[in-house]
Amino acid sequence: MEIARPDKPMWPEAGITKQLYADYLSTVSPHMLPWVRHRPMTLVRAPDGVEGQRYFQKDTPAYAPEWIHTVTIPAPSAGRDVRYLVCDDTRTLSWLANQAALELHIAPARVDRLDRPDFLTFDIDPPEGAFEAAVEGAILLLEVLEELGLPFGVKTTGGKGLHIVAPVERRVTHEELRTAALTVAQIAIDRRPDLLTSAFRKAERGDRVMIDPSRNGSGATIVAPYSARVGPLARVSFPVDPDELAAVDPGRFTVATVRPLLDGRASAAWRALARTRSRIPARLYR
Repeated sequence: MEIARPDKPMWPEAGITKQLYADYLSTVSPHMLPWVRHRPMTLVRAPDGVEGQRYFQKDTPAYAPEWIHTVTIPAPSAGRDVRYLVCDDTRTLSWLANQAALELHIAPARVDRLDRPDFLTFDIDPPEGAFEAAVEGAILLLEVLEELGLPFGVKTTGGKGLHIVAPVERRVTHEELRTAALTVAQIAIDRRPDLLTSAFRKAERGDRVMIDPSRNGSGATIVAPYSARVGPLARVSFPVDPDELAAVDPGRFTVATVRPLLDGRASAAWRALARTRSRIPARLYR
């Protein structure tokens, strides 16, 4: 696909143009598509780059090409239906790059069973400048997931924290998934209340790391693996090896730098994880 205004800066500070961003999405598409395919997608668009206006977009514009896949979902709070984009192929990723969609957020359910989510998500959110604490909290949560027999993957958020994702069988409702997430988070918090909290208000957290289970539930989304973020340095949400968390530098993963890492151990593990589904123990949500 020909990119309009290919030299337009998207991340000026990082030197990333629209063409370079489109090239990046094309390169990561074999790794990203298994995670985004068949899912409603919410976009963060920045037509004038990250230093200009940015906004969330759920409804697919009327001018979208007819080959773009969409799914229409009622939005009772808005009193209308929303036509979400569904990204199923590299051509759609290229179109999204041309639209300056710089963040790609996915739902935890696929369009054929929107009422049955298929992955569990935990957002590990540390205080500013305390990534080491996020690592410590993530390791504790991973121990809980291992004890429960739930396979998982870890990725940077592209910000200051980590995401832990555990694919599950489509046997539970969104509400049951959220209850399970709350239960798992509380098990970890009870083991280290000095380190972890579920408090949403920053004033109540102090210097503790928040385990946020709110990414689970109807209407929830998570930034897609390999998606860029709209921060000034063009960071991306990138898979990391759970055994090497202590050595992770989240600033290492950017649109300009991750290509050599795509054939690494962490990306290979996420390719396998995309094909994995485990059953959530009923005691977690009943």
